[in-house]
Formats: sequence, structure tokens, C-alpha cells
Amino acid sequence: MILRGNAESFAAPKEKYQLTDSIDLGLRTVPVDNIVGSVNRWRDFDAQFRIKNRSTIHRYRRIKHAVERGEIMPPVILYKVREKYYVVDGNHRVSVAKEVGQKFIDAEVIEFLPPSDSEPNLIWRERSAFERKTGLSDIEFTELGAYDKLLIQIEDFREEESEAMGYQMTLEEASASWEQEIYKPVVNLIRKQRLLDDFPGRTEADLFLYASYHKVAKSRLTQQNISYREALKDFRVEQPSKTLGELIRETITSLFSIPDEYDHCPQGLIVDEDGLVRVTQGCRGCGRCQEKYRDQDVVISDEDQFLHH
Repeated sequence: MILRGNAESFAAPKEKYQLTDSIDLGLRTVPVDNIVGSVNRWRDFDAQFRIKNRSTIHRYRRIKHAVERGEIMPPVILYKVREKYYVVDGNHRVSVAKEVGQKFIDAEVIEFLPPSDSEPNLIWRERSAFERKTGLSDIEFTELGAYDKLLIQIEDFREEESEAMGYQMTLEEASASWEQEIYKPVVNLIRKQRLLDDFPGRTEADLFLYASYHKVAKSRLTQQNISYREALKDFRVEQPSKTLGELIRETITSLFSIPDEYDHCPQGLIVDEDGLVRVTQGCRGCGRCQEKYRDQDVVISDEDQFLHH
């Protein structure tokens, strides 16, 4: 067997991203496939984490035999950089886990973060905070502040579900339920429709956030407490000739319009500015909106939350 390359070295991302801060995440269950390197022993393993240093083969074999007998191994210690992990202690346990096809491994995890000196780094740090609070991963945004906006939506969902179920859900419980019931069905539609092709430079999470503002808009302008499930029904692709993107545009823009007899909202809550319709946070839907703004882009003004089409 030819062993090619080395496992990744933690020193490389540490230098590249100037990782300065660290947070102890405690005991976590980590996907084995996401463990890609080592802090001090990366030369001892190849790119698939197979042993290159044959002087340690006896230790490897002892651990493998113990795993095959069903013995419980102590947690490994890992450093986390974004979605990748690097072994501090437990290199042979990780090597065995990969060899036997183990999917997850218990680990004490310390996450490293970059300095707050650029927008990409700030987004990275926001994502880290979001994941620590919710337990969710694999949600990627391209805009600063998006994770905080999504967290507000999850908290709203948590309140709805807690009231419906008769007990107060934890944030992690609500987040897991929200991901399965709300987020993933819309993301699956985005993938099925290949909607990202129409939104270059954006992510599935970006598009989900744009679409989900419809809940806020519809609740305000219909003067009803629209749930996430009710709001997202409007984005289901029931007509094969229409893409999800077309439904998003039609559904959202149809909610925001002002009759021709008004040059502006009589309550001062809807403003036409720079080709966008800006709806202030105080709007509760007076029922006077009809046609004027049907073909224009919409902004729900809440810390400048934008809906771009």
C-alpha cells in the first residue's frame, strides 16, 4: 500500500487565519470525516490518517483490537477550525475510527477563531456563536448579521412550538426541530429548483432568509399572526412552470403596494426610496396597500433587513 502525503498540520490554518482566540466547547460528538490533521504528529499519518510511522503500529493494533471488542475509548482532544478538526491527543484512536468506518467520535473540543479585523472574520465569528447556541452546523451566510437574524426566527419558532406543546423547549431542542421542519424542506426546494444558479455568490441559507422574511411581511400586512408553517406554504412549488425564485418574487412583492391616490403611505410607514419599498418596523398592515409597488423590490426595515430579487 502506498501512503501518500501527510495529514494536515494545525500550524497551517493557525498562521493563515491568524487564529488568536480560543473557546472551550467541552465534550462534543464530532464527525470522524471532519478530522483532517494533527497538532504535533501530522507527519506520522498520511492524508487518510493511516499510520506512516511504523514504530507506533503496536499501539494502533492494541486500540483497534479494543474497539473491535466493543470497549469504550476515552474522548480524544481536538482543535476546531471552521468545520475541520486537528488532533491534540488521540491520533491513533482517530486513525482506528477511520479504518473501521466509525462515523462519530467523542471529543473534548477547543475552537480557534480569527481576529475581528475583517468582514469575513466577523461572519466566521458570528457563525461560531450561532452554532454554540443552537447546536446547528452547515448553515452558511455571506452577509454580516444574518446569523443573528436567523436566531431571532428560531426563537420565534421556539415560542410557537412551546405554546403548542405545553412546555418550554430548550433552544437546542427548538433548533433541531426547526431545522427538520422548516429549514431543510425549503433548502431541498432550493436544490431541486437549482435556484442558486440564479443567485450567484449566494448560499442556500441566504435564500432561505430572504424567503422567510415573508412571514414578517405577511403577518404585518394581513394583521394576522402567521406561523412559519403557514408562511412557507406560499413558497411551495405547486406549478411546475414556476421556479421557487418566481414564487418568492410574486408572493413577497404582491404584499407591498400603495393605491395610486396615495403618493406615500398615509401613516408614514412605507417609503419609496432608491427603487426599494421600505416598510418600517411599526407597520401593522392597515389594508390600504394595493397595486403601486407590485413590481418593485421590497425592504422590511428592521436593522436594514433586505430582500433582494
